[in-house]
Amino acid sequence: MFWRVLYEIFVIMLVITYAILLSADFSVHPLLTDELMNQVDLFLIVFLVVEYLIRLWRAKDKKRFVISNWFDLIAMIPLDHYFYLARFMRIMRLIRILRASPFLWSIVQSPSMRRVFGVVSMIMIWSSLAIYLLEYGVNDNIQSFGDALWWSVVTTTTVGYGDISPVTPGGRIMATILMLTGIGMLGALTANFATHWTELHDARPGKEQDRLTQELKKQAVRHIQDIDQLTEKEYETLRETIDVLYRRSREEKADKDRKDENR
Repeated sequence: MFWRVLYEIFVIMLVITYAILLSADFSVHPLLTDELMNQVDLFLIVFLVVEYLIRLWRAKDKKRFVISNWFDLIAMIPLDHYFYLARFMRIMRLIRILRASPFLWSIVQSPSMRRVFGVVSMIMIWSSLAIYLLEYGVNDNIQSFGDALWWSVVTTTTVGYGDISPVTPGGRIMATILMLTGIGMLGALTANFATHWTELHDARPGKEQDRLTQELKKQAVRHIQDIDQLTEKEYETLRETIDVLYRRSREEKADKDRKDENR
């Protein structure tokens, strides 16, 4: 459990670091150079290759594993020296690293987490756009939408660096709204993160069967939601999944009945 959590934290930090490097302007920074980026790409390729080989070694059906994880193979191809492919390959690599973390990838796939992120993002963009329209040309500290977005983040989290402050009445009203709603909004986001983390990293590591059953249930629900778009093969997979879930439930019920009889 400890090593699993440590791995999750490492991958999360890796995703954030790589995303920041992809958005950085290398032309104006003395330390962020193309050579550094190439070294980072090389490290990521090695990491992804090792991670892929470990999963391949642990897979029971290796042929099926290779076919179903074709995206992983593409993301590991070192095509960054071709300038017109560098950005595309790095974005693919970022997605691949994201998939290496069960926690992050489950957040991307979770409908509840997407709804929370959607609400938070909508409020942040709305407030940033409003403050940009109200303060641009009046406030010397807001020269771009990026400045407005930074102000929204700082105000919402109630950190209050003081580097950007609204000077118009409308801007101050927006600041008041964000300060009043910021704590609750980020509290809801943090609570959802904590709940999602707890559900994923259950405190009962020995019950692999339970986790597998839950994963099968999620897969069946996703197929049922898109049942009008399923192919024949996907429909057969859905039937087999439901059959497996039914048999598991009957076995669990039988085990529970036997335990009750022995008490």
